[in-house]
Amino acid sequence: RVCHALSGAEFGWRNGAGKWPAYYPDSLGSVVDIGPGSPTGVCSGIGAKFPAKYQQSLFICDWSYGKLYAVHLTPQGASYSGTLEEMVAGSPLPLTDVLVRPEDGALYFTIGGRKTQSGLYRLTYVGDEATSPVQPTTNAEASTARALRHQLEALHGTADVNTVAVAWPHLASDDRAIRWAARVAIEHQPLESWSDKALSENDPAKAIPALLALTRAGGIDPFHRKDSDKPVDKPLGASIAAALARLNWNELTTGQKTDVARTYAILFNRFGNPSEDIRKQVLTRIELTFPSGVKPLDTELANLLVYLQSPVAANKIVAALTAARTQEEQIEYARILRALREGWTSELRATYFQWFGKAAGYRGGASFSKFVENIRKDAEATLTDSERMHLKPLLDSIPLEAAPVAVPPRAFVKEWSVAELAPLVQEKLTGRDFDKGRELFAGTSCFACHRFDGEGGAYGPDLTSSGGRFSAKDLLESIIEPSKAISDQYEAVTILLTDGRAISGRIANHNGETFQVMTNMLEPNQQTGIKRAEIEEIVPSKISMMPAGLVNTCTPEEAADLVAYILSRGQRDHAMFTKPN
Repeated sequence: RVCHALSGAEFGWRNGAGKWPAYYPDSLGSVVDIGPGSPTGVCSGIGAKFPAKYQQSLFICDWSYGKLYAVHLTPQGASYSGTLEEMVAGSPLPLTDVLVRPEDGALYFTIGGRKTQSGLYRLTYVGDEATSPVQPTTNAEASTARALRHQLEALHGTADVNTVAVAWPHLASDDRAIRWAARVAIEHQPLESWSDKALSENDPAKAIPALLALTRAGGIDPFHRKDSDKPVDKPLGASIAAALARLNWNELTTGQKTDVARTYAILFNRFGNPSEDIRKQVLTRIELTFPSGVKPLDTELANLLVYLQSPVAANKIVAALTAARTQEEQIEYARILRALREGWTSELRATYFQWFGKAAGYRGGASFSKFVENIRKDAEATLTDSERMHLKPLLDSIPLEAAPVAVPPRAFVKEWSVAELAPLVQEKLTGRDFDKGRELFAGTSCFACHRFDGEGGAYGPDLTSSGGRFSAKDLLESIIEPSKAISDQYEAVTILLTDGRAISGRIANHNGETFQVMTNMLEPNQQTGIKRAEIEEIVPSKISMMPAGLVNTCTPEEAADLVAYILSRGQRDHAMFTKPN
């Protein structure tokens, strides 16, 4: 995605499920969403001898999927919105950088990386539209909004007696960027200069962002709390909760209710568990509101219901899980429910755990199956002994993941070299067999480690986008000689021990004084435990965890089917599978 990096910006990038949704009031969201990819070079279109709209565009490169995009920006208040246009695409086309050369007005981009074929390309415009330099278009309303944002941003990071008075009215702005700039300016002021104002504000449009600011500025996330920090200010937390309770819930808009729910979540995170009175007060509000039929609000309310261990949470959220139409929405409710201990019946427990059997057939990215598995483990940890005994037949019957393809062992054909096999495969990449390629992807153990088109393992890189960055020769080289170019994301290490032994593998887990090391990618669950005290040195390994020669069980025809399947990105209708007339 493309983001506008404003002063004090936060876009909510976190690991795994910790990523923030764009609707959070303490996140700025994005200008335009693109999707999966590996962003590399970026440049402005200024100076290009292109039609006007491209001169005013932002050009961005995607290394994984082999695409060059033009992002057309439009002023939206004090920030921008954008639309995406695919300018150049190729297979392979692993773009690394892009620039406009003023001398000739052409757009130049390079490809390469990770030992793939490098190259330099020149993109020019041929057509009837004018290409003379254009002046930036003026938008008086947007210019005024940006000037106001800049004025507020100038107040960031400094304490000034006038800041609160200047910024306060803009907490109610309809413009997200201005509202953001105002809140951040206030957060940087001493609490005693504005906390009473926040706690007594009656206008919900100002009160909600003000109380969010007070929650953020007055509390510390436990993850970042240091021993030297002041103790948690419990009275302030109670005062914020009381101020939130004074808001007329029924008169708030859906967006305001969502922001209040998010503020409660931050409040409880930074100030600790609420008192029983506050807990009941919050539950009285939200139990009647969920489900609202609006996904952002329902997600935040469900999180609160579970955190506060509502007695009606199991019934309501399991019903929402059952009714959810998409796997993404189902997974979100399943993830939220994993921490609920109260309000379960045997029927609700059974319905919930039956969902995991259904989810085993769902498809997702490289970490998908482990993500669902971890949800299940957390959920099982909440079971009582009697519940576990009652549910044992069901729990034992749930598969962890649907197997992509089951094939028998394959016989050795030839120890191929790149020089031998690449020419034979390159001349055969038409009229290939998609299903045979998929079967070979399993038969050569690729599915054991790699994700492809939403299925497979999670221990190596997702290969779905390989067609955007690898030629057939590059791909065969990475299979036959995997140690020639090792991604730093999947690099193994060699651990030298005090007794003279050396263990090579990938560190799968580090828990206290013990390392768990995965030494065989084909047997990822068989790990070696090493005590920290036994380690003399850890050095990067020059040997890939991927075994060499996995295509040695393939004939040239089979290797061509396998390569075509990988380069197709899982598209059955790709030209490589078209049968000749």
